[in-house]
Amino acid sequence: MNRSPAKKIAFGFCIVSLIGMAISLVMFLYTLIQRGFNDVLSASLFATTVFFLSCAIVLFFMSKPPRYEMRPWDEGEAGLDGHE
Repeated sequence: MNRSPAKKIAFGFCIVSLIGMAISLVMFLYTLIQRGFNDVLSASLFATTVFFLSCAIVLFFMSKPPRYEMRPWDEGEAGLDGHE
């Protein structure tokens, strides 16, 4: 099945979140080496990394295409003939 345009946009933001996570992870590791974990900037970058990772996970699961064909909500149990 194909992704709808909204799911494609969500997948794009998932990729952007992963890029942001990678950048903040590199900055976190650099400040961790330079200043240690007790610095406020290191803790803030760690929180930013976790935030971007959680956003990417949620957006990935939101962007997954449906596993089966979605039927209209007003379709009867019997099928397309309109009789219930």
